[in-house]
Amino acid sequence: MDEDFLVTLETNKSQLKEVSEKALGPVKESILPLQNQEAQNIKGRLARFGVVVQEFRIKFQNTLPYHVAETSQEIIDGAYNMISAFYIETCKLEEEARELNNLETLFDLQRSSYKQLKDCKSELISLKEMWDLVALIDM
Repeated sequence: MDEDFLVTLETNKSQLKEVSEKALGPVKESILPLQNQEAQNIKGRLARFGVVVQEFRIKFQNTLPYHVAETSQEIIDGAYNMISAFYIETCKLEEEARELNNLETLFDLQRSSYKQLKDCKSELISLKEMWDLVALIDM
């Protein structure tokens, strides 16, 4: 009984493959040019987003308060506001990166890692901790 069941199961599996190839073969061929065109469009979006991330990283490094020359409540508040603004912008870029990663997966493209965004996020955490210490010492 078990052998008959396994043979029947294997036969049904091969028949299902044949039917699906006959039914979907022409459809796959007809949408292939559209799929390739959309993949090219996505690659263009990825390239533009890569430039945006690179420009953001440069702005990030040039703008954020990495050094403490003097302290006052105004300077500390300004640093916190700047860190918060960059955190929000980093989160938005990370969300867009996730959406693009989903598209890369959908169209079988190589996934981008956006290391610069990860670096920004970890530096923001370090900067927040540094300014927490500055605020604590300044009290």
